[in-house]
Amino acid sequence: MAPREPTFWELVLEAFHRKPALKGLGPVPWNKVALVATAILGLGNPGFWLLGIAGELAYLYLSANSPRFRNLVRAKRLESGRVTTEQQVETWLAELSPDGRRRFEALTANCREVQKVYETLRPGGLSVIDEQRWRGLDQLLWLFLRLSVSLELLERQMGSVDPRGLQVEVEALRAEVAALAAGSEALRRSKQSLLELKERRLENFGRAGEARQILASELQRVEQQVELLREEAAMSRNAESLSARIDSVAGTLSENDSWMRQHEEFLTDLGVESSVAPPQILGRTEAEGAP
Repeated sequence: MAPREPTFWELVLEAFHRKPALKGLGPVPWNKVALVATAILGLGNPGFWLLGIAGELAYLYLSANSPRFRNLVRAKRLESGRVTTEQQVETWLAELSPDGRRRFEALTANCREVQKVYETLRPGGLSVIDEQRWRGLDQLLWLFLRLSVSLELLERQMGSVDPRGLQVEVEALRAEVAALAAGSEALRRSKQSLLELKERRLENFGRAGEARQILASELQRVEQQVELLREEAAMSRNAESLSARIDSVAGTLSENDSWMRQHEEFLTDLGVESSVAPPQILGRTEAEGAP
């Protein structure tokens, strides 16, 4: 998702710490220089202090209400988000198993092959809408990476649990609780509490198993769709029909993303929640014409 709009006070803070770059001098915080100068002059005439404070407040207010300055702050945040997502891709790829990385790289290669074929069918140059198509494939790759990391983390967690042993413990505790004498209330409460904890662990394991199957199925579905797109692109001689197929595959993003949103809390617990915009994974040929 796009970064949220900066608030008035965030704009004020950005304006206060701003350092406009000047040729030959580099970044200079002129407002702070002016404050220091008026503070020194105020030692001889306190009126300069009032002048300096009034000037700084006027500068901050005008900057915070300036559409141009707001756009500068927004662009700065977008750039920061872009760097963050690129770092996130590197981090997640490092966490994946060799097979997980191979699958992601193969999917990326297939998308690039489709992109290359499409560009050869558009000798007159790409349009702005074509850029949106590549953006859709970027989002699909980004989602595939999140699903891959989620699946492997889930499998690691499930691998540390012995469900059969846990089931045996639950059944044994149930029998113990049922066999306790009526007068052993303190012991009964303790055993009952332990039983409930183990039952919850067993229930969580069952939910994790279902989530694992869904994740594995979604990954395979995306791979098959992109593989089919690559095969169709290799036989295609019409840019319009190929663009329709690209849009169709990128449209699966909404289906996958719907599942991700429904299980956002679960994914956050796994450590793969991401609120930043998808990075640019595929290369680009500059758009030249209107759609």
